[in-house]
Amino acid sequence: MYDISKMTLEEKVGQMLGFAFHGTTYNEELKKQIEDMKVGLVIFFKDNCLNPKQVFDLNKEIYKHAKIPPFVSLDQEGGMVARVTEGVTQSPGAMAISATNNSKNAYKLAYNMGKELQLLGFNFNFAPVGDINNNPKNPVINVRSYSENPDIVSEYVVEAVNGYSDALMMSSIKHFPGHGDTAVDSHIGLPVVDFDEKRLYEMELKPFIKAKELNLPGIMVSHVMFTKYDDKYPATLSKKLVQGLLRDEIGYDGLVVTDSLTMKAVFNNYTLEEIVLNGFNSGDDILLLCGARDIKLQSDFFETAVRLVKEGKILESKIDESVKRILKYKKMYIREMENSFSDIENKLCEKEAISFAEEVSLNSITLIEDSKKLLPVKKEEKILIVFPKIQVVTLVENDEFGLMSLAEFMPFKCDKVYMPLSPSEEEKEIILKKQTKYDKIIYCSYNACFNPEQADLINSIDENKLIVVAIRTPYDYGILKNANTYLCSYEATPLAFKSLSKVLTGETKARGKIPVTIKEE
Repeated sequence: MYDISKMTLEEKVGQMLGFAFHGTTYNEELKKQIEDMKVGLVIFFKDNCLNPKQVFDLNKEIYKHAKIPPFVSLDQEGGMVARVTEGVTQSPGAMAISATNNSKNAYKLAYNMGKELQLLGFNFNFAPVGDINNNPKNPVINVRSYSENPDIVSEYVVEAVNGYSDALMMSSIKHFPGHGDTAVDSHIGLPVVDFDEKRLYEMELKPFIKAKELNLPGIMVSHVMFTKYDDKYPATLSKKLVQGLLRDEIGYDGLVVTDSLTMKAVFNNYTLEEIVLNGFNSGDDILLLCGARDIKLQSDFFETAVRLVKEGKILESKIDESVKRILKYKKMYIREMENSFSDIENKLCEKEAISFAEEVSLNSITLIEDSKKLLPVKKEEKILIVFPKIQVVTLVENDEFGLMSLAEFMPFKCDKVYMPLSPSEEEKEIILKKQTKYDKIIYCSYNACFNPEQADLINSIDENKLIVVAIRTPYDYGILKNANTYLCSYEATPLAFKSLSKVLTGETKARGKIPVTIKEE
């Protein structure tokens, strides 16, 4: 790997930046990032990924033009958060995995996913989620978390990180010091919490302390403000939290990357200069700018950082410390790609990997209640499936006319109707009039606890016919008084629908165990 003593200031600053980009080929935007600013990391989003061959070819070009090989990163958590959705083995998400009550599943899924991503040229996955989801009203973490129990989260996180590492995939546990007990999404606002040191050490910090104890490679910092430590800046920009708590107090010496600094929690509350100055001085190693994908903003960010170092407001010794750490992990995790896509094609979607993901998914389906004995559903019954109008995480982007639903995975014909997440009175009436024609109604709830009109409709359906399948948050159960038959899949993916159909029809029993408390006793 590169010798830091031979690097210019601009090259060192570039190594500490991570940028998103537009397009699916090596274009002018990437050229400016890779060749001019020499950024240390690029991040892919779903619209950058058409298919495995295109991703492979693009990554080959990125490496070819880079003076110092960059981290090529993405968020491929599994479940509802996936960027490469075609031609690679898909994995269940965190809460579905922990519902199997077997943490070794987290290891093997991460290993399988890491191997395939690495073959495509990726070397850094921003996963797993180490947040403890002990707040049912959390709109952004929720099923992305393994559990409400910090010890269970720690156990699964360690297994996942080890799986990625063994597959030569850099990873980062997110979102330090914890984004689980917030009711604000940092993409759109600034979450503020007032937990004291005792609470943090007993709850939120446990997975990150484990990361220190086991020398795990990476941690991502959140845009949550912890007022007992710092009432001016969120964690990403806080020297008190990153350098003070994480580095000095906990003793973590791995790579620290920020959540995207273009998220509104930061971008709407601080000037560009404040973000650059505090981001570099707080103890972060790599500063991410994802959402804006604005090359002028990225250039301004880079130039501002270089200027502030020259003005002595950011210490070059601090930059050297981070760059040494970045180069250390690049040496560990960056490998040369194969010559052509045909060399790796038959190593993607291997039968064993797909079978294992399907097995884990099947074992995750959780039956909470069936007091009306409505399961299994039978071929001779007239069944209506009510499904939310959502974009399913699937092999292709589906428009409204090509929506995918649970009905497509049932072994026999079921009628279906799509409903908005927040249906109008007229739309509710459509379902209520239809219900008399059916023996059973399977309503796929999707965050009904955040959508009162959806909950109202479900609660208006005849409880003697109603089967509720929660295909996102399991917490819907707490507000659905009519849900006497209630199952959880934790995610709306083809993998989950395939598993649900087997449980609903009695082909297999539901074996999952709910990892969170969904109704107060």
